[in-house]
Amino acid sequence: MAGSLEQRLEAAAPLLAELWPALAACLQRAGIEEALAVAGTPPARGELREDPYDHSQALYAEWRSAGGALLGSLLVHADGQAFAEFDVLLAHPRRPQWVIEAVTAWGRVGALKSELRLLPALGS
Repeated sequence: MAGSLEQRLEAAAPLLAELWPALAACLQRAGIEEALAVAGTPPARGELREDPYDHSQALYAEWRSAGGALLGSLLVHADGQAFAEFDVLLAHPRRPQWVIEAVTAWGRVGALKSELRLLPALGS
């Protein structure tokens, strides 16, 4: 998929509409009820990046806090395949030996999968 940054962001709107609920559902299954801080908001920054594998233009977008801290990112390849991750950094509410580092989603529109990225808790 070619096009300007604005066109690529517009084309990614259906993906974003599915992405937020997929990430939120993954967190809810783990027992975290807080919504993603940036759920439904447009990216704070985006750019087109060359894919080193096939040299196509991939859309890269970031969500940042009001203070500029990175909250999450999204990479959408030219073929529509996407990967997103959002930092969580909370103790797992049901498994005290784990910390939820991030929630991730991957796939394409209509076929997104999501999971938590866990780290061992200190002292476990």
